[in-house]
Amino acid sequence: MTVTILKTAIILITISLLHACAAVPFGLGLIPGAPAYVSSVIGNGQTAYETAMDERTTRQQMLDAILAGHAQAELYKHKEIRANQITTYCYFGKIYLVGEYESQEQLRQIYECMDKVKDKRAIISRLYIKETAPGKDFLDTQAMYAELRTQLTADFEVTSSPVDVEIVQGDIILLGVISDREERDRIMAHALSTHGVNRVISYLYHDEKCGPKPRIMTANIEDFQPKEPRPTAMAKKKKRRPSRPKPVTEKKHSILVLRNPDRGR
Repeated sequence: MTVTILKTAIILITISLLHACAAVPFGLGLIPGAPAYVSSVIGNGQTAYETAMDERTTRQQMLDAILAGHAQAELYKHKEIRANQITTYCYFGKIYLVGEYESQEQLRQIYECMDKVKDKRAIISRLYIKETAPGKDFLDTQAMYAELRTQLTADFEVTSSPVDVEIVQGDIILLGVISDREERDRIMAHALSTHGVNRVISYLYHDEKCGPKPRIMTANIEDFQPKEPRPTAMAKKKKRRPSRPKPVTEKKHSILVLRNPDRGR
């Protein structure tokens, strides 16, 4: 009984501190589920700070918010899919699905909804089949969430904000755009040290994961001036002197010399 009251108190305190982040904003054409950028447009000071601290550009945040909102809206159209069953996120045009599904038919419907979202780069699914007897109840999940959020808030080395945290069937799913690999390692360490965690799945973007930065190439003006082609060294061939025609020698025929011994007689 005492443990349950303590968990409930922690949840209420955390929700009161993070109420600005927990609200689901609606804006930019009434797109549901849009992340921090849309909330900052509405005027929420906390989400405006989060938008400024995000490692993405403002334009990229807006494009990702639109894609995530469209994906969430497509799921809301189906009555069989509950509003809090699946949450959509988007980073650099890639849509992430986090939640539970009840059957293979429902999973097929979810993917059909995602096919209707235009201009997406990819669909990354972190969906679990719903358990008939869940291993962790609602209070345990919220206690894990509150503990991890408290650790991340208290760590001054974790400067990137926001880092989205989802807990499904004891697995902690981390999503967001952070500054570097060292910050990712600190966030992962906090998640792994959370009481009752099963696994930690990281979808944290950083420079090493986003891809190499474009290199700045410089060149001198002389590099663009045409250069005269250098003569290639060719092996000198020996000139053959024209052969002189050999003098034609007449064949000497043998002459038969007859001596007349009677001559002068």
